[in-house]
Amino acid sequence: MSDPEKTDPVATLRDELLRDLPGDIKRVRNAYRRAAQQAALLREAKDFTAHQTACKAGLGHLEILIKLLRWASGSDNGGDNRTANAKAQAGEDVDVEKLIKEARAALGSEG
Repeated sequence: MSDPEKTDPVATLRDELLRDLPGDIKRVRNAYRRAAQQAALLREAKDFTAHQTACKAGLGHLEILIKLLRWASGSDNGGDNRTANAKAQAGEDVDVEKLIKEARAALGSEG
């Protein structure tokens, strides 16, 4: 008889997401930081506005990845310690939620 945990495609997906998402989130966060820093070099309002829109899209991408990680870890409905374990495996100790809040405040789109 097969183990349902091993053959369940949703469980397999969760395991894959828990393995991959912390690194993906870190890469997106670093790309966002680099892009946000470029705003200081923009002098024309039109360029700055387009850049700001791109930064907001980047934050949206980051939020979706975080939501996926929460779903995969079960922390979106009570959960367990799998999020902490995923962060530890990736060497991740940055508060991503705080980063999003600070970035939104810097972009003037709090909320």
